[in-house]
Amino acid sequence: MNPAPVFRWLVSEPPDRARPLSDHLVELRRRLLWSLGVAVTATVVGSFYTRPFFESLSRSTGPLVFLTPTGAFLARLKMAIFLGVFVSAPVMLYHLWRFVAVALSVRERRALMAILPASYALFVGGVCLGWFFVLPAGLRFLMACANATLKPMISVESALSFSLWTCLGLGFLFQFPVVLVALSRWGIILPETLARYRRVAFILILVAAAIVTPGPDILTQLLLALPTYVLYEVSLWVARWVRPRSTPID
Repeated sequence: MNPAPVFRWLVSEPPDRARPLSDHLVELRRRLLWSLGVAVTATVVGSFYTRPFFESLSRSTGPLVFLTPTGAFLARLKMAIFLGVFVSAPVMLYHLWRFVAVALSVRERRALMAILPASYALFVGGVCLGWFFVLPAGLRFLMACANATLKPMISVESALSFSLWTCLGLGFLFQFPVVLVALSRWGIILPETLARYRRVAFILILVAAAIVTPGPDILTQLLLALPTYVLYEVSLWVARWVRPRSTPID
């Protein structure tokens, strides 16, 4: 299938930009219902696949316990909701895009079409890096602090909250290249300026990795900081390519 007609349809000028407010409200309601339906369906399906994630956590923390009668149920529900929203995010972004596109120009639509897929891909990459690499290494380091008088008894609620916040933090940290490219495209920051302050950027990335990474493990922090810095360098290359042609070069 040739994607060119689909792309032209997505970025083409809307045929009717002057629509009554009631039509917009009906459209908003329809797309919200579609998004909610897909998210709920994905959450229900995800509830049957939560066990492998808790088993993955327990391999790093040891046996997980729940301290209240509803603790295990709420933990599984939270994990299922996270999986449902994570999987259904492309559909929700599509409906959001179709709703706001009528108010945008062709140029703005093309810019969003370039940013949204890259942003979501980077977010998924950051979350996966956190769950499969950074989180296990950090949890193993933290569990190594146990001794004969300090024995871990980790609740599933606290372990899950800690894990999800860490992975979400990495996902948002991976949005850094999108921000840099957007600022360069709008002429707010020059690529030459970003290149000149590479060392400062690397230090700031190390600091951010130290804040997001669980525990003071240097190897875990580097495991996060190095891919982020590689993304920074890729962002410089993309920023030079998308920069406004009229922007002066230092």
